[in-house]
Amino acid sequence: MNGNTITVVGNLTKDPILKYIPTGKAVTNFTVACNRGWRDKDSQAWVEGEASYFKVECWEPMAENVAESLRKGDPVIVVGRLERRTYEQEGQTRESWEIRAENIGPDLRMRTASLRRVLRNSHPAEHQPSASVAMAGEVTDTDTEDDEPLTSTPGLAVAS
Repeated sequence: MNGNTITVVGNLTKDPILKYIPTGKAVTNFTVACNRGWRDKDSQAWVEGEASYFKVECWEPMAENVAESLRKGDPVIVVGRLERRTYEQEGQTRESWEIRAENIGPDLRMRTASLRRVLRNSHPAEHQPSASVAMAGEVTDTDTEDDEPLTSTPGLAVAS
């Protein structure tokens, strides 16, 4: 990843939203809330800082894995590029910033996770916009040895 890289550690504010664009590519959007807390030296009380919210977008197999694996409140680590989008609203040009994710994973400071390999259909055009996440791929056991070569694109999903 070149240039503009950002890493965000926080919690999902809602369940990720998985969609398929007309070409069949999967895209998932979600928001991560980050806030910094500290212990006050004098009172020893915990002080919550102001929260920052980051929109995140991910594509293709990672989009499907995120939608299957993560839920509202889950702690995550997101690494990606910060991108600026401009749009027109009520005759004014506005801008928004979002992270185009390159890597997403669970924050394991307070949780554990189990990884499992997911084999997805290698022909994304077969996906329909109304397809459910549960039907997005075939799950195989990582301990199973197959004599046949894999023809699907492998990805990783996190089960919490």
